[in-house]
Amino acid sequence: MSAASHLDLRDLTAGAGTALLDGFSASIERGTFYALVSPEPAVLRTTVDLIAGFARPRHGRILIDGKDLGLRAPGERGVMSVRPHLALFPHFDARANMAFPLEQRGHDRNEIANRLERLAEECGIGTALKGLLPSALSAEQQLRVALARAIGGEPEILLLERPLQILPSAARRGFLPELKRLHRQFGLTTLLATDDLTEAMALADGISVIVGGREIQRGKADELFSRPASATVARLAGPCNLLPVTIDMQETRTILRSPLLQSGGGELGRERCHPQLIDGPALLLVRPEVVRPFLGIRRFDMLADGTIADVMPHGTSAQIRVAIDGFAPGITAEIPLPSPFPLESGRRVTLGWNRADSYLLPAE
Repeated sequence: MSAASHLDLRDLTAGAGTALLDGFSASIERGTFYALVSPEPAVLRTTVDLIAGFARPRHGRILIDGKDLGLRAPGERGVMSVRPHLALFPHFDARANMAFPLEQRGHDRNEIANRLERLAEECGIGTALKGLLPSALSAEQQLRVALARAIGGEPEILLLERPLQILPSAARRGFLPELKRLHRQFGLTTLLATDDLTEAMALADGISVIVGGREIQRGKADELFSRPASATVARLAGPCNLLPVTIDMQETRTILRSPLLQSGGGELGRERCHPQLIDGPALLLVRPEVVRPFLGIRRFDMLADGTIADVMPHGTSAQIRVAIDGFAPGITAEIPLPSPFPLESGRRVTLGWNRADSYLLPAE
Protein backbone atom coordinates (compact mmCIF):
# COMPACT_ATOMS: atom_id res chain seq x y z
CA MET A 1 0.00 0.00 0.00
CA SER A 2 1.31 3.44 -0.95
CA ALA A 3 1.93 5.81 1.97
CA ALA A 4 -0.33 8.37 0.27
CA SER A 5 -3.13 5.87 -0.32
CA HIS A 6 -6.46 6.73 1.28
CA LEU A 7 -8.89 4.14 -0.10
CA ASP A 8 -7.60 0.69 -1.05
CA LEU A 9 -9.68 -1.90 -2.87
CA ARG A 10 -7.80 -5.19 -2.87
CA ASP A 11 -8.74 -8.08 -5.15
CA LEU A 12 -12.50 -7.46 -4.79
CA THR A 13 -14.69 -10.25 -6.10
CA ALA A 14 -18.46 -10.12 -5.80
CA GLY A 15 -21.56 -11.72 -7.28
CA ALA A 16 -22.79 -15.29 -7.55
CA GLY A 17 -21.97 -17.42 -10.59
CA THR A 18 -20.53 -15.03 -13.15
CA ALA A 19 -18.77 -12.45 -11.01
CA LEU A 20 -19.92 -8.84 -11.20
CA LEU A 21 -16.43 -7.98 -9.96
CA ASP A 22 -13.56 -10.37 -10.56
CA GLY A 23 -10.42 -9.47 -8.65
CA PHE A 24 -10.64 -5.67 -8.94
CA SER A 25 -7.99 -3.63 -7.14
CA ALA A 26 -7.37 0.11 -6.91
CA SER A 27 -5.37 2.41 -4.67
CA ILE A 28 -6.84 5.92 -4.45
CA GLU A 29 -4.81 8.77 -3.02
CA ARG A 30 -6.21 11.20 -0.49
CA GLY A 31 -8.09 14.13 -1.98
CA THR A 32 -8.21 12.73 -5.51
CA PHE A 33 -11.20 12.17 -7.79
CA TYR A 34 -11.24 8.60 -9.13
CA ALA A 35 -13.78 7.08 -11.51
CA LEU A 36 -14.96 3.52 -11.97
CA VAL A 37 -16.65 3.13 -15.37
CA SER A 38 -18.76 0.17 -16.49
CA PRO A 39 -21.63 -0.19 -18.98
CA GLU A 40 -23.21 -2.57 -16.45
CA PRO A 41 -25.17 -0.71 -13.71
CA ALA A 42 -25.03 -3.76 -11.42
CA VAL A 43 -21.22 -3.50 -11.32
CA LEU A 44 -21.42 0.14 -10.28
CA ARG A 45 -24.11 -0.47 -7.67
CA THR A 46 -22.30 -3.49 -6.23
CA THR A 47 -18.97 -1.68 -5.91
CA VAL A 48 -20.56 1.23 -4.08
CA ASP A 49 -22.51 -1.19 -1.83
CA LEU A 50 -19.29 -3.01 -0.96
CA ILE A 51 -17.46 0.16 0.03
CA ALA A 52 -20.45 1.59 1.91
CA GLY A 53 -20.97 -1.69 3.80
CA PHE A 54 -24.34 -2.72 2.36
CA ALA A 55 -22.85 -5.83 0.74
CA ARG A 56 -19.93 -8.15 1.45
CA PRO A 57 -17.39 -9.31 -1.10
CA ARG A 58 -16.89 -12.99 -1.86
CA HIS A 59 -13.22 -12.24 -1.70
CA GLY A 60 -10.99 -9.23 -1.11
CA ARG A 61 -10.60 -6.36 1.31
CA ILE A 62 -11.51 -2.67 1.58
CA LEU A 63 -9.25 -0.37 3.59
CA ILE A 64 -9.33 3.31 4.52
CA ASP A 65 -5.99 4.65 5.74
CA GLY A 66 -4.82 1.06 6.07
CA LYS A 67 -7.71 0.01 8.34
CA ASP A 68 -9.83 -2.91 7.15
CA LEU A 69 -13.54 -2.07 6.98
CA GLY A 70 -14.64 -5.71 6.92
CA LEU A 71 -16.27 -5.73 10.37
CA ARG A 72 -17.58 -2.15 10.33
CA ALA A 73 -21.27 -1.41 9.88
CA PRO A 74 -22.31 1.07 7.14
CA GLY A 75 -22.66 3.97 9.57
CA GLU A 76 -19.19 3.37 11.02
CA ARG A 77 -17.14 3.51 7.81
CA GLY A 78 -16.76 7.25 7.32
CA VAL A 79 -18.46 7.00 3.93
CA MET A 80 -21.28 9.08 2.45
CA SER A 81 -22.91 8.46 -0.91
CA VAL A 82 -25.14 10.06 -3.52
CA ARG A 83 -27.11 7.44 -5.47
CA PRO A 84 -29.24 7.74 -8.64
CA HIS A 85 -32.47 7.95 -6.60
CA LEU A 86 -30.88 10.52 -4.18
CA ALA A 87 -32.93 9.13 -1.22
CA LEU A 88 -33.80 12.53 0.26
CA PHE A 89 -36.16 12.30 3.22
CA PRO A 90 -39.51 13.21 1.61
CA HIS A 91 -41.05 14.76 4.73
CA PHE A 92 -37.96 16.83 5.62
CA ASP A 93 -37.43 20.19 3.98
CA ALA A 94 -34.12 20.93 2.26
CA ARG A 95 -32.59 22.41 5.39
CA ALA A 96 -33.52 19.39 7.53
CA ASN A 97 -32.15 17.01 4.90
CA MET A 98 -28.82 18.84 4.89
CA ALA A 99 -28.74 19.08 8.70
CA PHE A 100 -29.42 15.39 9.34
CA PRO A 101 -25.82 14.08 9.15
CA LEU A 102 -24.57 17.05 11.18
CA GLU A 103 -27.11 16.27 13.92
CA GLN A 104 -26.08 12.62 13.83
CA ARG A 105 -22.49 13.69 14.49
CA GLY A 106 -23.59 15.61 17.60
CA HIS A 107 -22.84 19.19 16.54
CA ASP A 108 -24.62 21.91 18.54
CA ARG A 109 -27.20 24.27 17.01
CA ASN A 110 -24.84 27.14 16.37
CA GLU A 111 -22.26 24.88 14.72
CA ILE A 112 -24.97 23.27 12.56
CA ALA A 113 -26.31 26.69 11.54
CA ASN A 114 -22.83 27.89 10.54
CA ARG A 115 -22.03 24.75 8.60
CA LEU A 116 -25.40 24.78 6.84
CA GLU A 117 -24.88 28.35 5.73
CA ARG A 118 -21.57 27.45 4.12
CA LEU A 119 -22.91 24.22 2.60
CA ALA A 120 -25.91 25.98 1.09
CA GLU A 121 -23.73 28.72 -0.37
CA GLU A 122 -21.12 26.34 -1.80
CA CYS A 123 -23.73 23.96 -3.21
CA GLY A 124 -25.86 26.69 -4.78
CA ILE A 125 -28.93 26.31 -2.57
CA GLY A 126 -30.67 29.66 -2.14
CA THR A 127 -32.43 30.79 1.04
CA ALA A 128 -35.86 30.39 -0.56
CA LEU A 129 -35.19 26.70 -1.22
CA LYS A 130 -34.22 25.68 2.31
CA GLY A 131 -37.83 25.47 3.53
CA LEU A 132 -39.13 23.45 0.58
CA LEU A 133 -39.82 19.72 0.56
CA PRO A 134 -37.94 17.63 -2.04
CA SER A 135 -41.13 17.25 -4.08
CA ALA A 136 -41.21 21.03 -4.58
CA LEU A 137 -37.62 21.17 -5.84
CA SER A 138 -36.44 20.74 -9.41
CA ALA A 139 -34.24 17.75 -10.26
CA GLU A 140 -31.10 19.89 -10.16
CA GLN A 141 -32.10 21.45 -6.85
CA GLN A 142 -32.67 17.99 -5.36
CA LEU A 143 -29.23 16.93 -6.56
CA ARG A 144 -27.64 19.98 -4.93
CA VAL A 145 -29.36 19.16 -1.63
CA ALA A 146 -28.21 15.52 -1.83
CA LEU A 147 -24.63 16.62 -2.49
CA ALA A 148 -24.76 19.12 0.38
CA ARG A 149 -26.08 16.43 2.73
CA ALA A 150 -23.33 13.99 1.75
CA ILE A 151 -20.55 16.59 1.99
CA GLY A 152 -21.96 17.84 5.31
CA GLY A 153 -21.52 14.37 6.76
CA GLU A 154 -17.76 15.04 6.71
CA PRO A 155 -16.97 11.70 5.08
CA GLU A 156 -13.56 10.15 4.66
CA ILE A 157 -14.78 8.92 1.25
CA LEU A 158 -17.51 10.44 -0.93
CA LEU A 159 -19.18 7.89 -3.23
CA LEU A 160 -21.06 9.13 -6.28
CA GLU A 161 -23.03 6.41 -8.06
CA ARG A 162 -24.41 7.76 -11.36
CA PRO A 163 -25.29 11.02 -9.54
CA LEU A 164 -26.45 12.85 -12.67
CA GLN A 165 -29.09 10.30 -13.68
CA ILE A 166 -31.85 12.44 -12.18
CA LEU A 167 -31.07 15.27 -14.61
CA PRO A 168 -32.32 15.51 -18.20
CA SER A 169 -29.61 14.24 -20.53
CA ALA A 170 -28.94 17.71 -21.96
CA ALA A 171 -28.34 19.11 -18.46
CA ARG A 172 -25.86 16.47 -17.28
CA ARG A 173 -22.83 17.85 -19.10
CA GLY A 174 -23.67 21.33 -17.88
CA PHE A 175 -23.49 20.13 -14.26
CA LEU A 176 -20.02 18.58 -14.56
CA PRO A 177 -18.18 21.84 -13.75
CA GLU A 178 -20.21 22.02 -10.53
CA LEU A 179 -19.03 18.58 -9.44
CA LYS A 180 -15.46 19.54 -10.29
CA ARG A 181 -15.77 22.80 -8.36
CA LEU A 182 -17.22 21.10 -5.27
CA HIS A 183 -14.43 18.55 -5.27
CA ARG A 184 -11.84 21.30 -5.48
CA GLN A 185 -13.58 23.32 -2.76
CA PHE A 186 -13.94 20.53 -0.18
CA GLY A 187 -11.03 18.29 -1.20
CA LEU A 188 -12.81 15.02 -0.39
CA THR A 189 -11.47 11.72 -1.67
CA THR A 190 -14.16 10.91 -4.21
CA LEU A 191 -15.06 7.76 -6.12
CA LEU A 192 -17.40 8.23 -9.07
CA ALA A 193 -19.17 5.09 -10.34
CA THR A 194 -20.64 5.84 -13.76
CA ASP A 195 -21.65 4.23 -17.05
CA ASP A 196 -20.56 7.36 -18.93
CA LEU A 197 -16.84 7.39 -19.73
CA THR A 198 -17.02 10.91 -21.17
CA GLU A 199 -18.38 12.05 -17.79
CA ALA A 200 -15.49 10.34 -16.00
CA MET A 201 -12.92 11.83 -18.39
CA ALA A 202 -14.20 15.33 -17.62
CA LEU A 203 -13.90 14.86 -13.85
CA ALA A 204 -11.46 12.19 -12.73
CA ASP A 205 -7.73 12.13 -12.04
CA GLY A 206 -7.67 8.39 -12.77
CA ILE A 207 -10.15 5.99 -14.37
CA SER A 208 -10.74 2.22 -14.32
CA VAL A 209 -12.94 0.67 -17.01
CA ILE A 210 -14.62 -2.63 -16.08
CA VAL A 211 -16.38 -4.85 -18.62
CA GLY A 212 -17.59 -8.36 -17.90
CA GLY A 213 -16.38 -8.12 -14.30
CA ARG A 214 -12.75 -7.41 -15.21
CA GLU A 215 -10.76 -4.21 -15.53
CA ILE A 216 -9.85 -3.78 -19.20
CA GLN A 217 -8.05 -0.44 -18.95
CA ARG A 218 -6.79 1.99 -16.33
CA GLY A 219 -5.38 5.44 -16.97
CA LYS A 220 -5.99 9.13 -17.35
CA ALA A 221 -8.58 10.71 -19.62
CA ASP A 222 -6.23 11.47 -22.52
CA GLU A 223 -4.88 7.92 -22.53
CA LEU A 224 -8.32 6.32 -22.67
CA PHE A 225 -9.47 8.72 -25.37
CA SER A 226 -6.49 8.61 -27.71
CA ARG A 227 -5.08 5.15 -26.89
CA PRO A 228 -8.00 2.95 -25.84
CA ALA A 229 -7.30 -0.67 -24.96
CA SER A 230 -10.05 -1.97 -27.23
CA ALA A 231 -12.86 -0.97 -29.55
CA THR A 232 -15.22 -1.22 -26.57
CA VAL A 233 -13.28 1.47 -24.67
CA ALA A 234 -13.05 3.58 -27.84
CA ARG A 235 -16.84 3.58 -28.16
CA LEU A 236 -17.36 4.32 -24.46
CA ALA A 237 -15.02 7.32 -24.78
CA GLY A 238 -17.25 9.00 -27.37
CA PRO A 239 -18.22 8.97 -31.05
CA CYS A 240 -15.66 7.22 -33.19
CA ASN A 241 -14.99 5.73 -36.60
CA LEU A 242 -13.59 2.20 -36.57
CA LEU A 243 -12.49 1.36 -40.08
CA PRO A 244 -11.58 -2.25 -40.96
CA VAL A 245 -8.06 -2.54 -42.36
CA THR A 246 -5.42 -5.21 -42.92
CA ILE A 247 -2.00 -4.55 -41.45
CA ASP A 248 1.58 -5.63 -41.96
CA MET A 249 3.71 -4.94 -38.87
CA GLN A 250 7.26 -3.79 -39.60
CA GLU A 251 10.09 -2.71 -37.30
CA THR A 252 9.36 1.04 -37.17
CA ARG A 253 6.03 1.34 -38.96
CA THR A 254 2.84 -0.49 -39.78
CA ILE A 255 1.54 -0.75 -43.34
CA LEU A 256 -2.24 -0.77 -43.60
CA ARG A 257 -4.43 -1.63 -46.54
CA SER A 258 -8.12 -0.95 -47.08
CA PRO A 259 -10.34 -0.36 -50.11
CA LEU A 260 -12.08 2.35 -48.03
CA LEU A 261 -9.03 4.62 -48.35
CA GLN A 262 -7.80 6.51 -51.39
CA SER A 263 -4.71 4.80 -52.78
CA GLY A 264 -5.80 1.64 -51.00
CA GLY A 265 -3.95 2.20 -47.74
CA GLY A 266 -1.26 4.08 -45.84
CA GLU A 267 1.11 3.69 -42.92
CA LEU A 268 1.38 4.55 -39.22
CA GLY A 269 4.33 4.76 -36.88
CA ARG A 270 4.47 1.99 -34.29
CA GLU A 271 3.68 4.56 -31.56
CA ARG A 272 0.19 4.86 -33.05
CA CYS A 273 -0.44 1.12 -32.71
CA HIS A 274 -1.91 -0.95 -29.90
CA PRO A 275 0.93 -2.99 -28.33
CA GLN A 276 -0.87 -6.31 -28.91
CA LEU A 277 -1.38 -5.91 -32.65
CA ILE A 278 -0.34 -8.70 -35.00
CA ASP A 279 -0.35 -8.99 -38.79
CA GLY A 280 -3.84 -9.35 -40.25
CA PRO A 281 -7.21 -7.68 -39.60
CA ALA A 282 -7.29 -4.55 -37.42
CA LEU A 283 -9.40 -1.46 -36.77
CA LEU A 284 -8.32 2.10 -37.57
CA LEU A 285 -9.70 4.47 -34.93
CA VAL A 286 -10.43 8.01 -36.13
CA ARG A 287 -12.49 10.45 -34.06
CA PRO A 288 -15.10 12.51 -35.96
CA GLU A 289 -13.66 15.82 -34.77
CA VAL A 290 -10.35 15.25 -36.59
CA VAL A 291 -12.03 14.37 -39.91
CA ARG A 292 -12.36 17.30 -42.33
CA PRO A 293 -13.54 17.76 -45.90
CA PHE A 294 -10.67 17.81 -48.39
CA LEU A 295 -10.93 20.98 -50.49
CA GLY A 296 -7.58 20.74 -52.30
CA ILE A 297 -5.88 23.19 -49.92
CA ARG A 298 -4.92 21.40 -46.73
CA ARG A 299 -2.69 18.33 -46.89
CA PHE A 300 -3.92 15.10 -45.26
CA ASP A 301 -2.17 11.75 -44.80
CA MET A 302 -5.34 9.73 -45.39
CA LEU A 303 -8.33 10.35 -47.63
CA ALA A 304 -11.66 8.61 -48.24
CA ASP A 305 -14.36 9.31 -50.84
CA GLY A 306 -18.08 9.03 -50.28
CA THR A 307 -21.52 10.59 -50.36
CA ILE A 308 -23.15 12.59 -47.57
CA ALA A 309 -25.95 10.42 -46.20
CA ASP A 310 -27.02 12.31 -43.05
CA VAL A 311 -26.57 15.84 -41.71
CA MET A 312 -27.14 16.47 -37.99
CA PRO A 313 -26.59 20.12 -36.95
CA HIS A 314 -26.01 20.93 -33.28
CA GLY A 315 -24.92 24.37 -32.11
CA THR A 316 -21.75 25.61 -33.76
CA SER A 317 -21.08 22.42 -35.72
CA ALA A 318 -22.79 19.67 -37.65
CA GLN A 319 -22.12 15.97 -37.66
CA ILE A 320 -22.28 14.38 -41.07
CA ARG A 321 -22.26 10.70 -41.97
CA VAL A 322 -20.61 9.94 -45.27
CA ALA A 323 -21.62 6.67 -46.94
CA ILE A 324 -18.67 4.63 -48.20
CA ASP A 325 -19.09 1.82 -50.73
CA GLY A 326 -18.59 -1.54 -49.05
CA PHE A 327 -18.78 -0.14 -45.50
CA ALA A 328 -22.33 0.26 -44.17
CA PRO A 329 -21.54 2.46 -41.12
CA GLY A 330 -19.76 5.02 -43.29
CA ILE A 331 -17.48 7.69 -41.82
CA THR A 332 -18.69 10.37 -39.42
CA ALA A 333 -17.16 13.85 -39.41
CA GLU A 334 -17.70 16.87 -37.15
CA ILE A 335 -17.82 19.98 -39.35
CA PRO A 336 -17.58 23.49 -37.81
CA LEU A 337 -20.30 25.88 -38.93
CA PRO A 338 -20.54 27.76 -41.17
CA SER A 339 -19.36 24.99 -43.46
CA PRO A 340 -17.04 25.78 -46.40
CA PHE A 341 -19.52 24.02 -48.69
CA PRO A 342 -23.24 23.14 -48.58
CA LEU A 343 -23.97 20.18 -46.29
CA GLU A 344 -26.52 18.38 -48.42
CA SER A 345 -27.49 14.72 -48.54
CA GLY A 346 -26.34 13.15 -51.80
CA ARG A 347 -23.33 15.44 -52.24
CA ARG A 348 -20.03 13.72 -53.08
CA VAL A 349 -17.18 14.61 -50.72
CA THR A 350 -13.64 13.60 -49.94
CA LEU A 351 -12.76 13.38 -46.25
CA GLY A 352 -9.26 13.63 -44.85
CA TRP A 353 -7.35 13.18 -41.59
CA ASN A 354 -3.77 12.81 -40.44
CA ARG A 355 -1.74 9.85 -39.18
CA ALA A 356 -1.12 11.58 -35.86
CA ASP A 357 -4.88 11.58 -35.22
CA SER A 358 -5.29 7.84 -35.93
CA TYR A 359 -4.77 4.77 -33.77
CA LEU A 360 -4.72 1.09 -34.71
CA LEU A 361 -6.64 -1.38 -32.55
CA PRO A 362 -6.98 -5.17 -32.65
CA ALA A 363 -9.95 -6.40 -34.66
CA GLU A 364 -12.99 -7.47 -32.64
